[in-house]
Amino acid sequence: MTDASSLKRLADQLPGAALGVTVEGSRIAVAGAPGMPIPQKPADWLMHQAPAVWPNTPHGETRSVLLFGIVKDSGPGHQDPPLDTVLKNVLADKLPGDSPQQRQALAAAMQSKFWGTAAGKRKTKAENERHYLLPLHSRLPLSFIQTMADGSKAQFRYKMFRGTILPFLLSTPSGDVDRDLLERFLQVFTDDQDLTVLDKRVLEIAAEISPGASDLQADMLIDSSEGVLQRLQHAGGAFCATSLAQFRRDLEQVLSLDLPRRDLIHQLTLLLALHLATRLYRAGLVLSLRLDQCIALFSGGEEASPRGSSCASSCCGDLESCDLSGRMLFRAGSGTFRGVKLAEPCVTSYRDLTSKYLLPLPVAISTANLARDALQAAGGPRVAAADLEALYAALAADDALRHKFDAVVRLLAVCRRYQLNGDNTDGAVVPGDMPGLHALRLALLQSRRTSMRREGRDVVHQLVKDVRTGRLIASNGTAAVFFELDEDMLHLLVRLVCGSELMAWSGFLRGLTRYGLAPQSPSEEQLLQQALSRLGMLKRYSDAGESAYVHHSDASHEEDL
Repeated sequence: MTDASSLKRLADQLPGAALGVTVEGSRIAVAGAPGMPIPQKPADWLMHQAPAVWPNTPHGETRSVLLFGIVKDSGPGHQDPPLDTVLKNVLADKLPGDSPQQRQALAAAMQSKFWGTAAGKRKTKAENERHYLLPLHSRLPLSFIQTMADGSKAQFRYKMFRGTILPFLLSTPSGDVDRDLLERFLQVFTDDQDLTVLDKRVLEIAAEISPGASDLQADMLIDSSEGVLQRLQHAGGAFCATSLAQFRRDLEQVLSLDLPRRDLIHQLTLLLALHLATRLYRAGLVLSLRLDQCIALFSGGEEASPRGSSCASSCCGDLESCDLSGRMLFRAGSGTFRGVKLAEPCVTSYRDLTSKYLLPLPVAISTANLARDALQAAGGPRVAAADLEALYAALAADDALRHKFDAVVRLLAVCRRYQLNGDNTDGAVVPGDMPGLHALRLALLQSRRTSMRREGRDVVHQLVKDVRTGRLIASNGTAAVFFELDEDMLHLLVRLVCGSELMAWSGFLRGLTRYGLAPQSPSEEQLLQQALSRLGMLKRYSDAGESAYVHHSDASHEEDL
C-alpha cells in the first residue's frame, strides 16, 4: 500500500488538482465523476486483456505443440492420461519383428514418424533436441500428455495458446465460427485412409496403454471457447477482421492439398505460425500508432502523430494498404551460409518493427486498458478493452472530458513512478509539457523492460525463428537477427498467394505485402526469382522482367507456354 499522505501532497501540486483530480486514500478522486482505484500490485498494472487481439496473453513455447493442443481440446480425453514417453518406450517390445534388432529398427522408424523434434536450449548437442508427439491421429492427443520442453518427466503446461486459438482465428464479423472449416480441420486427425499397417499397430498399442474414445467434436472445441468468443463479441469483434478472413481463405487452401498426413500437419503448423506471427507484428504496429494518435490530441503530443498511417483511425479493410504492408523487408534463404550486414534492410526492418512495436505490444495494451478505466473515471463512456479508436473518438469530441482524462492518466503515471521509486516522491513527477497518456506509457515501459519480451518477441521467435524449417526470421549467431524466408516458408507463401494459378511477378509481390512481406531491394528480387526458379516455381516467357510468372510446384502450366 502506498503512503497516501505523501502521494496526496504530490497530487495536489499537479495541474489536475484545479479540475478536482486528486488522491483520496487508495483511489484517484475526480470531482463530479466516478474516479478509480490506484493499482497497488505489479500484476494490477499489467492489464493484458485484449479480447479483440488474442484469446489469452501468450508466452513463448515451441510451435510443435500448437496442433496438439487444438486437437486435445476438441475431444473428451482422459482424466489421468500417461506421458507420451510411456508409448515411446514400449514400441520396441510390442511392434512385430523376428528379432529384437528388427523390432528396435521398426520402433526407431515409428518414433521418427510419430514424434517431431524442435531445438532445445541446452549447450551440448546431445541435449539440444526436444521430441514432441505429433497429432497424426486424434487418439494420440486425447490419450497422452505431452512431455515438457525441458525433457523432464513432467506434464506439459500451455504457455502460448490453448485450443481456443482456432475458433478465435475462425471467428467471423457476425460473431460465429466457421464450423465447416473447423470440421474439415478436425477431420485431418480422425481420417484413417492413409495410415499404414504399422501406423495402425502403433495406434492399437496407444489404445492398450490409454483406452478411450478418439472422436473429435467441433462443438466441444467451440463450447470450450465460449468465454473467449463472448469476450470477443463484447469487444466489438476481432482486431483486423480482414486478416482473419485471409486466414480462413488460406486454411481452405491448405486443407485442399493432397499431401501425406505428416506433411499436411506440417503445412497446417506453418500456416498457424505465419498468421500468428504476423498478427502480433500487426497488432504491435497498429495499436502503437493508434495510441500515438490519442496522444497527439494533447498539447506536446504533436510529434507522436502517426503521419501517413492507414489504420490509426480505423482498420483500412485492405491488407495491401495496412500499415504493416511491405514493412517486413526480407531476403531469400539460400540454404547455405550467407553473410549479412547490419545496415541491410532485412536487419533494420526487423530491428525497427521488433524493438519499436512488437516488444512494447504488452505495454501498448496495458496503456490502452488503463486509459479505458481513466476515461470512465473522468466521467466518459465505457469502452471495450484496448479499443483505442473509441477512446480517441470520445476524447476528440469533448474538451472538458479530455482535460480531466489527461489529469487522471498523468496522476496514474505519477503513482506508478512513485511505486517504482519505493514510495518516494523523488523522480515521480511527470514533466508538465508531456501528455499524461504518454507519461503513463513511459512509466509502464519502465517497469516492464526486462519482462515484456515474453508476450511478444519470444512468442514470434518460437513460431518462426527457433525452428529448423518454416522460418520467417533468421540470425547469424548473435551478430544480427533479420527477416529471411527459408524454402519451406517460401513454398507455403507461393501456395497461399498464387493458389493453383500462374501469377505475374508483380502480382506475386503485391500478394506478399498482405502478409507484411517485401524483398529488401531490387537485387534481392533477383535472388528471390533465382530461389523460386531453383524450386521449380518460376516461369519466364522472355528475358524481360515483366514476363516472369510464379506458380506452385504442384501445379502444371505447360499448356500456357
